[in-house]
Amino acid sequence: QNSYIFNLHNCSARTALQVKEELQRTMSSELSHPHLIPFQNSKNDRIEIIQNLSALLSATKSLSSDPAAQKTTCECATILPSLRDSKAIIRTVSLQDIEILESNGCSSDDWSSVYFLYGGDSGSSISAASVGKAIRAQVKRSTFSGRVVLGLDLRQSTTQKEESNPRSLLKPGIHSNTMISNSVIEPGAKVFNNAIISETFIGSNATVLNCGSITYESSSEGFFSDTMTIGVGPEAGGGRPVKVIPESTLVDVCSSLNMSASAGSSNSIFKMPIECTNTIDSNVICGNMLHTNCAINVYLAQDSTIQSSSSVQNAILLPHSSIQNSIVDSVFLQWKSAIVNNSNVSSTLLMECSEIGPNSVVASTVLGPDSHVSCGEVHCSVIGPNTNSHHQSLLISVLWPTGRGNVGYGSNIGSNHTGRIPDQECTVGEGVFWGLGSVIKFPVDLSKSFYSVVAAGVQLPPQSVSMPFSLIMTGGNVGNGMNEIVPGWLLQSSPYTILRSEEKFKSRRKAKCHDFYCGWKIIRPTIVDACMHARNLLVSCKQSGVSAGETSDSKRIFTENDIIQIGKNYMTIRGIDVGIKAYTDLIQRYALDGLLELLHNSAGIDKIEDLYKKAAVSFEPDANTAAISWPLLPWEEASHDNNARLFLHKLYIMSKELPSIAGNDADE
Repeated sequence: QNSYIFNLHNCSARTALQVKEELQRTMSSELSHPHLIPFQNSKNDRIEIIQNLSALLSATKSLSSDPAAQKTTCECATILPSLRDSKAIIRTVSLQDIEILESNGCSSDDWSSVYFLYGGDSGSSISAASVGKAIRAQVKRSTFSGRVVLGLDLRQSTTQKEESNPRSLLKPGIHSNTMISNSVIEPGAKVFNNAIISETFIGSNATVLNCGSITYESSSEGFFSDTMTIGVGPEAGGGRPVKVIPESTLVDVCSSLNMSASAGSSNSIFKMPIECTNTIDSNVICGNMLHTNCAINVYLAQDSTIQSSSSVQNAILLPHSSIQNSIVDSVFLQWKSAIVNNSNVSSTLLMECSEIGPNSVVASTVLGPDSHVSCGEVHCSVIGPNTNSHHQSLLISVLWPTGRGNVGYGSNIGSNHTGRIPDQECTVGEGVFWGLGSVIKFPVDLSKSFYSVVAAGVQLPPQSVSMPFSLIMTGGNVGNGMNEIVPGWLLQSSPYTILRSEEKFKSRRKAKCHDFYCGWKIIRPTIVDACMHARNLLVSCKQSGVSAGETSDSKRIFTENDIIQIGKNYMTIRGIDVGIKAYTDLIQRYALDGLLELLHNSAGIDKIEDLYKKAAVSFEPDANTAAISWPLLPWEEASHDNNARLFLHKLYIMSKELPSIAGNDADE
């Protein structure tokens, strides 16, 4: 028999030291923000497993090409989880091994291509009897074809701990498999009752149970890799391609879509590098594959699960993610994300703690952290964090990067009312609520209507609305069929909603890896600046009405001809008054909060005046408020994670709104 004690890295084109140095260089050169370290570590772990599998197969080739190879002791293997603390021994099967295997009901078309892999301090310290005992107990009733590496767990059996999961009672082994070909199975794996396993690496502590076909395929488009291009926006007419990796963040997605409203923004420090594509040359199963009919091109990280699914293809699952009872093609699942219960998902990235299902159809979509889609349909969309669609609804070509909204039952966001090709889209601002049965006809732009409500039953024609905290509802008899808009309605009539939402987003934000950019405040500089701009427009509109002799009881309505920011809706004098009061109250309370902060810090009146005057000249009005562009993304704001800048902005607003507080007149 030929055996070989090896270090997996040393068998590859690059040594272990070279790989380690390369990964360190990658992290130091490509990462400029410490919060990205977990993302890069995940990427590096995947690259390491891919390289080590290649190294292991290289070791088997060198062994088979040299029948007279002598045992050689190298540094201990550091790759196989089951062999972390020992040397990895790989050897061809002996005649005695073949006898044992055949007596256990095993067969192979070429026993010379079958190898055993196990751990030990040296070849002499492992007795033939202990190896033979392990073969008898762990390898039974299986057929092997091609190059197959079978792991043997030589550790002494210990008493099983009581666990709620019955699979924990299974002992490591390879039993009752119709065909295993060109695969590597680590010591400690549990592989039972499967039909076909081909081109697959199964890690230690992984479980593959009662599965049909697990195979690897390359297509005309190339090999299975850890990059994917998702087409969002218009379903036809070009679309907006987004290149993602399993560790992509919303910052990466928004940057790829050119959503940055400010050139040279600091958002570049948050970006994950995606230029390098890593080909995955086989299935990798380090988690659990259970009762699944067909799996093609899958990567399961440790503690991830695929269970009771009809078909799973081209899927990468990071730790603690899962796919259950669904059909999946071309998906990346981040930590603790899930696809469940009769869902059909394709070309989709699920970020941390997001979930699809039950009974959902999702295609070509980026689903942000802590977001959920249930019983609905989503296509060609970017859905931001903390967004929920818990009912039967439809979203097509929706760009909603900052999320934090809700989709009511029966909402149809994506009506192709033109009868032409679906070449339009809907851009949605943070916190928008789509009411029951609302129908949205494209194109629609609500990207600057933060935390607005589209009421139940509203049919929204193509338009652009830029009024934060507004209510859009079915119009009365005076609107000639138009909907009515009440600017600032949420601030005036339901301020509790803002407070509740702030606490809700904080308590439900479970995606810890994305927390560094998803924890922004609702009332922040961008929102306040948008409210100031909207308030000033309303004041100007009202003044023009007053000059025409109209009163608050006037039945005159205002349309986009008077103020284009209200879109294809009408607004009454009373609605203008509500908006002016609501926006002004928010702006002034925001400014007074800055003054209160000063007083809490026991600042003297002289210091208050100095800071006040400094802030009055240190900020320029937002030049992008009325521009046709995406609003400033929360993580791009200068005040994001910078309390000093936030404080100065509050004082700046106070200098504009309440100049008399510091004893100055309005011109100072």
